[in-house]
Amino acid sequence: MKTFLAALVSGAVFTASVLFAGSTDTNSGAGSFYRTIVSTNSGQYAVVDSHKEVVTLYDKADHVIWTTNVVVGLQSAPVMGERKISGIQVYKGDLYVNVGRGYGVVEIKTGGLKGFAQR
Repeated sequence: MKTFLAALVSGAVFTASVLFAGSTDTNSGAGSFYRTIVSTNSGQYAVVDSHKEVVTLYDKADHVIWTTNVVVGLQSAPVMGERKISGIQVYKGDLYVNVGRGYGVVEIKTGGLKGFAQR
């Protein structure tokens, strides 16, 4: 019985570690750090790479639509806090990317950086 329980527990630990292990491939949605659905109708979704600097928009077939390095784009902006992406969300038709204590605003259609706003 002890052997059976030990095997069951070790199998559960292995399965959980496989499920939560992230891909190191930053050229696909699987290697993302943050992910958000941009459009449920079209199936588009945006992801942040593992370095927390680049946002990529994918279509439902996992093809890249555009890629934007938000951190480099905000080099001249007075960012308070760490210059890394800490989250993304869709708001009023744009993608708001949390960088430091502010937001980089990215146009969803083109991937162009529209501006920066502090909290």
